[in-house]
Amino acid sequence: MRYPTPVASDRIDFLSLLAEPKRNQLLEGSRRVRYPAGSLAYVLDEPDYAVIVGRGLIRLYVGTRSGRQATVHYIHPSELMSWGLATRPSIKVHVQAVTDAMVTSLDVNVLRRQASVDVDVSTALWTYMAALEANSTRIIAVRSLGDITERLAFDLLDRACASQLESGELMVQATQQQLADSIGSVREVIARTLRKLRDDRIITTAPNCVRVVDVRRLENILTRALI
Repeated sequence: MRYPTPVASDRIDFLSLLAEPKRNQLLEGSRRVRYPAGSLAYVLDEPDYAVIVGRGLIRLYVGTRSGRQATVHYIHPSELMSWGLATRPSIKVHVQAVTDAMVTSLDVNVLRRQASVDVDVSTALWTYMAALEANSTRIIAVRSLGDITERLAFDLLDRACASQLESGELMVQATQQQLADSIGSVREVIARTLRKLRDDRIITTAPNCVRVVDVRRLENILTRALI
């Protein structure tokens, strides 16, 4: 079995962990599915699932009854995204396509069966779970230990994704002071950081409004944050 070289983002190309014959076995009965940008890619009362992301950025988040949201993970191309493979966690996690996404939907029963009899498949799943945990830990760390640019990037992306579910646009309606209060900074520092992100063509700004125009580069700021 081949193991990937660890990288800062801990992203795992799931299928590359397996030899071609075993990849082909896992792909038996699979199908291609498209998720439009801003759509919910999974509804919690649907059956268990497992997909390999082929294209796009997908966000996993939790929400409160009051409507507030918090991102717990971003899923990238070649990564596995699953729910209920072993057991269904009590926490409710929502799945959002941030950009247009194309995935390969696996037959969950085939994946479960292979994992129960093939050590390489089960080890690949454990490797995926370790990477998922590492990336979720990274998000927590960025929110508390990141510099101003990193914390602001996370806050903007989190707010923009929540707004996208309602308006279809990656847009943040907030004052500079509100953004400063959200990440524990001051308005003048936020103004300078927004100007830098705007100069880099990652966002555009208007009074009390920030529009994300390059979501991949904004999210990449987070993956570079920690080693």
